[in-house]
Amino acid sequence: MELRKSWSWMWAPALLAAVVYAPVAGFDFVNYDDSSYFYENSRVLGGLTVENARWAFEIHGPSMWIPLTWLSHQAMVSLFGSDAGPHHVLNLVLHALNSALLALWLARAVGSRWLALGVASVFAVHPIHVESVAWVTERKDVLSMAFCLLALLAHERRARGGGWRWWVAMLVFHTLAVMAKPLAVTLPCVMLLLDACPYRRQLTKGVVAEKMPLLAVSALGSWLTVLCQTSMGAIASGDDFPLPMRLANAVVSYATYVRRLFLPDDLMVYYPYPDGVPAAMWIPALGLLAVVSWGVWRLRRAVPLAGIGWLWFLGTLVPMIGLVQAGGSAMANRYAYFTFIGLYLALFAGLAAAMKRWPEAKPYLAGAIGAAVVLLVGLGRHQVRVWRDSESLFRHALSVSETNHLAQNNLGLALMAKGRAVEARQHYLAALAANPGYVQALNNLGILEAESGRPGEAGQRFEEVVARQPDHAIAWHNLGKVRVELGFPDAARVAFRRAIELRPDFAMPRYDLAGLEISLGRWEESLVELDALIESVPDHANAWTNRGFVLAKLGRPAEAAAAYRRAEELGSSQARINLRLLSEETAPRGE
Repeated sequence: MELRKSWSWMWAPALLAAVVYAPVAGFDFVNYDDSSYFYENSRVLGGLTVENARWAFEIHGPSMWIPLTWLSHQAMVSLFGSDAGPHHVLNLVLHALNSALLALWLARAVGSRWLALGVASVFAVHPIHVESVAWVTERKDVLSMAFCLLALLAHERRARGGGWRWWVAMLVFHTLAVMAKPLAVTLPCVMLLLDACPYRRQLTKGVVAEKMPLLAVSALGSWLTVLCQTSMGAIASGDDFPLPMRLANAVVSYATYVRRLFLPDDLMVYYPYPDGVPAAMWIPALGLLAVVSWGVWRLRRAVPLAGIGWLWFLGTLVPMIGLVQAGGSAMANRYAYFTFIGLYLALFAGLAAAMKRWPEAKPYLAGAIGAAVVLLVGLGRHQVRVWRDSESLFRHALSVSETNHLAQNNLGLALMAKGRAVEARQHYLAALAANPGYVQALNNLGILEAESGRPGEAGQRFEEVVARQPDHAIAWHNLGKVRVELGFPDAARVAFRRAIELRPDFAMPRYDLAGLEISLGRWEESLVELDALIESVPDHANAWTNRGFVLAKLGRPAEAAAAYRRAEELGSSQARINLRLLSEETAPRGE
């Protein structure tokens, strides 16, 4: 059957993706970023509303400017609630769709169904992509990829002589891709590569000029993301990561990604940045990259797609390779989701050329490819199971590297959530042994002390955190709570106000400050804090309940009743009780 007569075959990679990722429907959230992106984010849990949609487009953390991804989370909450299952399923559906779209686009672009099937099948099941699919936080990966592939399909039609409507489609889909995840900013450069091969367009001024609006969108997305990351203090300074170290780590990371294409045996959710990158690591890595680059250059006429794929890989990794370091990770598997298409393309273009040159080897190569895909299905399913919950995820990371401080810390969090405080303490201490400056573990150790009835020790931990990192809003909030328990209200007030100053969007410090003022009978002061809290979080039921209580104390029963009714609308049972008591107290009495 000719290529254009049926496209049903393109769903085969999608089916493989479903086989590998089906278990995610029963998975939980994990305690690494899912809290800030989802289950502790009131703007997401509030569903898709006008106010929440407006927030999605604003400059804020936790990391990037991703309004389309925020809208997708909000819409899913409105439709299916906040249980993890449906949100995992949507990631799976998007990944399966991406696998099919990749097959469709490649078949149209290169004219080979089998090459397209090979690339898309490996993309569908390779374990390095599990992080992008099985992690709710990485909705941005799978959503952005869908629009990238739609943009590439529109670009293919435009490159084959299509009209301006296809250029408009390119621009629209690229814009949506950047709004889902700004790491799609390299897509216009990929299009220029594809213009050269396989589309064989002359890179005239017109061909380059049609990419300029797309590059402008990329520049805007990059700028907005830098603003978001700067607002959260996520961009590391040159003192923390000197340029020579970043360059050496980039070279080693490139080579490591290539190795993981063939040997994905050490996958972790977080790769700590090394203390140093010795020459014994970066020189061989640079040699590997040079040899591969030389090889694809030599084969540029015989196998031009190999060179295009290699340049795709090298170029699309540039924004994530750490030349501008954000956070403390040396590299990440999720960065392979778009970039590895280039490696797959280079690999299968080489295999196709080998089959053409040595036709007698074709059955053996085809058999080897089939066996490799089956093996990857097994490895992919194994890696998917790693993500079933936080404990499984971080125990796996520690099986790869016991000195992974983030894995030690987050495993401690998972164990603490299950009431296993003794084990959690061991992992927090192990995190601090691996990285003595890791304030998150120190803060969590303080929380453990507080919950174990040792507020004095907890206070010492939080004091140490804010001494090391004065802008740690959560630690200031925790310190305020401990000071309340220890009987130091003035010091607690200072800590709460510092937390609010650092994170105006952080509701709990203001709520606890209002509670402190209520406990001291400072009704006017508590009302000021409650009003400010309600202004930022209008659906905070407990704040409305407390506002009603304070207004009643101030002798304003009508306003108190209105506040209680609003709290009751938001689901507060205490407000219902308080409203009844208020009605009894203010009811006219017979003589």
